[in-house]
Amino acid sequence: MNASNQAHLTIQGCGYRIENDRVIISIQRIANDRDEGNLSGTLQLQLCAFHQGIGDSEKIVLASTIIGEMKGQHFLSDCYYDLFFQPPQVGSWQLALQLSEWNGVDYTLCNSAYFDTAYQVEAPSNPSVPAMQVDELENEKAASTPKIATEHPTVKKPKEVKKNATGYADGYLAINKSKVDKLLKVKGVPKKVLEKLIAERPFQSEKAVLNIKGMGPVMMEKILAELTK
Repeated sequence: MNASNQAHLTIQGCGYRIENDRVIISIQRIANDRDEGNLSGTLQLQLCAFHQGIGDSEKIVLASTIIGEMKGQHFLSDCYYDLFFQPPQVGSWQLALQLSEWNGVDYTLCNSAYFDTAYQVEAPSNPSVPAMQVDELENEKAASTPKIATEHPTVKKPKEVKKNATGYADGYLAINKSKVDKLLKVKGVPKKVLEKLIAERPFQSEKAVLNIKGMGPVMMEKILAELTK
């Protein structure tokens, strides 16, 4: 690695490591060697690529970050920057780390560190298949793949209401809520029994209904059958 230095703003001990779409930049020292109190402009750090060597082509910025201002006779040490990496096109590239300073109008290059090892970007070994061809391959795959019969999801039956001895759940509640005229019209049950049911309402249980004189499970079932029509 070799470096060029201008304006007394320097970077030393530079390195980088590329990990997929990220690049880890390491710098041992970033310094402002100007007189004490001479505040720099905003500093910018860029990882750049040159296609045919130093100065032979326009630079391509692969990663960039803003460091900020720095006072004269101050420095930063052991700096690490985890940045988004935009790889260049296929080819052999000269990479360089560049430090620039904002002058109020644009960034001015102050210091560059060039890396000796070229960065190689090779063409993919398996070129992308055209979209139409991909569709055709997918269609062929779908046609050749045997269809697997799928079972219909089991539909759960609604939970049955627990019935009592007469075949109806909480039948005594139906008797409690029934209108008088409807109870008296129940066929097959003596009128005296029906009148007794009306007089003894409300019932708290099925057993209380069955305790009525003349009432039994069969008769109660007849009553509930009429009330629940």
